[in-house]
Parts: sequence; C-alpha cells; structure tokens
Amino acid sequence: MNEAEFDSLMQSRPFGREDAMRADAALRRRSTLGLALWGRTSADLQRQLLAVHPEIPAGFSLDDFRDLERSIHLISSFLSDPRFAWLSHLAFCSWVISAGTQHFTAWEARCEIVRRAIEYLERH
Repeated sequence: MNEAEFDSLMQSRPFGREDAMRADAALRRRSTLGLALWGRTSADLQRQLLAVHPEIPAGFSLDDFRDLERSIHLISSFLSDPRFAWLSHLAFCSWVISAGTQHFTAWEARCEIVRRAIEYLERH
C-alpha cells in the first residue's frame, strides 16, 4: 500500500502547511497562557493557589483555558504512564508547593490552577 492508498482509506486530507501553522499558533497561545497564569517560579504557583481565585490573564477566553486544560490532561497521562517514568524526574515535576494545608507537586499545582480558573470563569 502506498501513501495515496492509505490516505484514501483514512478518508482524511493530508496534513498541510496551513494545518502546521494553525497547530503552531495554538501551541504558542497555550504556552503564553500557561506562562501568564503560572508564572516562572514556585512562589508564583503558590501565590495563585493561595488566592481566592487565580489571577486571570487578560486577552484569553474560556475556550483558551479549556484548550490548556486538555493539553495538561494529556501531559498528565504521560506523567502517570510507567513507560514515561523518566518524565517525573524533570524539574517541573519535583518541586513541592504548599498552599495552606495542601501540598502539590509543581505539575499538580499547574493543573489545579487551571481547574480553578475555569471554574471561576464559568461562574462570572
């Protein structure tokens, strides 16, 4: 079977330049939102967790937050997969963030902040 035959069986169009550009723009938007929401340090994460609700960066919609949430759930599934155990040793996973009586890894803190931000945006 050649590539054209495979594509015809899948009934989908080839992934083109425009698709790559859209995917790149979406990744950049999620990255920008994540950085604006989480900051760069464990203190930034802690500040967001201790707030009544996370500080919501301007210029992003609820759909942007949901898109970020889907991405972090995908990453979380990799982090919990034993085949990718080496990922949990990376710096973004090893910090422990204390927020009141709760303790989070840096990755758990990021997930919780996104969850709380979506919850806040849905109510307001």
